Amino acid sequence: MIVGIFLRHIKTYKGINFIPLSDGEKFCGLVGNNGIGKSTILEALDKIFLSHKEWNINLSHNKSQDDSNIPYIVPIFLIEKDKVTFDAKELEVVQVIDKSIKQIKATNLPPRFSGAKETVQHIQRVVSALKNIDDYFLIPLGITLNNKKSFSVFNSYFKEKLSEFLEGINSPSAEVEEIDETEFDLNVLDNIFSKIVDIYRYIYIPRELSAEEFTKLHNKQFEFLMGKSLQQTLNETISAATVKKINDSLDGIIGEIEQDLESYIYKTNSDVRQTKLKRVDINNLIIEAYFNIRTMHLKVDASSSMAITKLSSGEKQKAILDIANSLLRKNYENHNEKYVIFGFDEPESSLHISACFDMFQSLYETTNYCSQVLFTTHWYGYIPSVIRGNTVILNKGDDSSHKFDFINISKYREETRIIGVQSRNQLPFSIQLKSINDLVQAIIYGSMSENPFNWLICEGSSEKVYFNYYLSDLVENSRLRILPVGGYSEVKKLYNHLAIAFEDFKQEMKGKVFLVCDTDANLDANTNYVKHDTQHPKLKYRRLINNQENEKSELVMINSTTAANSTVLEDVLNAKTFLKVLEEKKGEHPELEVLLSEHKRVPLLENQFYPSGLCLTLSIPERKILKEFFGKNNNTMKVEFAEEYIRAVNSLEEIEWINEIREFFTK
Repeated sequence: MIVGIFLRHIKTYKGINFIPLSDGEKFCGLVGNNGIGKSTILEALDKIFLSHKEWNINLSHNKSQDDSNIPYIVPIFLIEKDKVTFDAKELEVVQVIDKSIKQIKATNLPPRFSGAKETVQHIQRVVSALKNIDDYFLIPLGITLNNKKSFSVFNSYFKEKLSEFLEGINSPSAEVEEIDETEFDLNVLDNIFSKIVDIYRYIYIPRELSAEEFTKLHNKQFEFLMGKSLQQTLNETISAATVKKINDSLDGIIGEIEQDLESYIYKTNSDVRQTKLKRVDINNLIIEAYFNIRTMHLKVDASSSMAITKLSSGEKQKAILDIANSLLRKNYENHNEKYVIFGFDEPESSLHISACFDMFQSLYETTNYCSQVLFTTHWYGYIPSVIRGNTVILNKGDDSSHKFDFINISKYREETRIIGVQSRNQLPFSIQLKSINDLVQAIIYGSMSENPFNWLICEGSSEKVYFNYYLSDLVENSRLRILPVGGYSEVKKLYNHLAIAFEDFKQEMKGKVFLVCDTDANLDANTNYVKHDTQHPKLKYRRLINNQENEKSELVMINSTTAANSTVLEDVLNAKTFLKVLEEKKGEHPELEVLLSEHKRVPLLENQFYPSGLCLTLSIPERKILKEFFGKNNNTMKVEFAEEYIRAVNSLEEIEWINEIREFFTK
């Protein structure tokens, strides 16, 4: 993936700018005002991966070819070491670069580079976020306006580290004596850069790209999605012998005509070197003749379809993502040898706000089928609606220079509080407030539409796995959307916003919203804010408990006085399935062995639900062991367990309290 990028004198960016893009997460949104330079970042990557693209130089740049001020684009690549094959000399250079940047300090960078501290902080963030960072190369390398290679602000630092390689590899040493953030004329870098770029496929959807143009089969982006170009397919069909036969036949026709005319002959123009048709010429003629009369259509039903040109602007945006998603999914394994980066400029453009949630959920799912998703947007509702990813906030300071704040979405609530105090760019608004407001608006508009959405809002991504499985028919047929928001406090915040809206638009509400959370020590003692069901019949807010008196898992009102211990979703599953999956996991996690002995198990009746949280009689230390098991890998064990659990389920009806949620949406 690309973890960051340096832009110098590119479009809106004056001087040297470092934009952080990822700390190892695959999903990254670029947000900020119009004209701030969000799209420029995606365009710059297009120039890196498709070299024929033109440079878009900052208008105030004096166009000087002086090395000390030349424009450049330098990404920082994060590459698995076994993904690319370097020769011995290239590998030596790459290893020095990788080791050096992973140990870099702000004092190693040029004093006049104002972003040194933030750049080094981001590199350290990437290094610490990846547990297996030693399996990756971290390589800052890009191109300058005159097509030389550059390390950007690392040039002087790397010159010292690579000093033993300079003699015999690079051009005369005089050219590298005073290197600052300029070019680094080390010939071996051309090969290294070429090999790096070759393992990437960049699929970029600019805002002005029409759905019609995007879906042309000979569009370069579309060919990347297919995993195979039309030229490759036609080359397999049209042999060299066939091309020769065509040329011979055409030469024969020319010869016959010249023989008949006697005094006249055909000659090629003096500036034309090629006198025969090449295979690519024949391929292009076939592509133009065959595909220019065909356009993509959307199937309306089994017997009718609509040309993509007839769709609304918003529907075209949705079609682009649908098509890209489908092809990426289908060709995922074909792309295993490549890093596929998907860049989308303002995917919400022309969409009604009620459709934004679905658009960004689809975009988020795209990360399952590619290496990285980068997008620009003005819709902040995606931040609380996805569990993992990054957001980069772009702004300008008082001196008109660009400023960048980087947020990890899974920790954005605490990070935005810190940024509010320490921000370089003095945030003009609260990211938390704008993101929650955008999401609430999407939910409200979606609930008021003629074909309304229904919403199930929960705490985390593991909960979503269970609900997606047990309520899959409602997701498919009743427009149910399942939204994890990252904890009890966020569920509560969303409820407070929705309760006001449901009060103001009670008559207009057609969709339903069900909010569910765990029971834990963080629950508020004051729950006066919770409305009674009769006040909001289409809005329910419940928490999960295990009622030890009747030995049942229940959904109770947030302000219920029913006695219950701390309860998480893993405590309210079906005991038999729960124990079965734990048994399967104990081979990899031997600490579970002591928890699963027969004398610790509560007898279970056949075909009867019993809560998973009550099926084992565990001591306090043993309960701690189980809690630590589910907390492994930053709680990703919960998702892993959930995915294995649903594969072991025998009946969709096995969990009674989920059936209560189903009934709410279907009655």
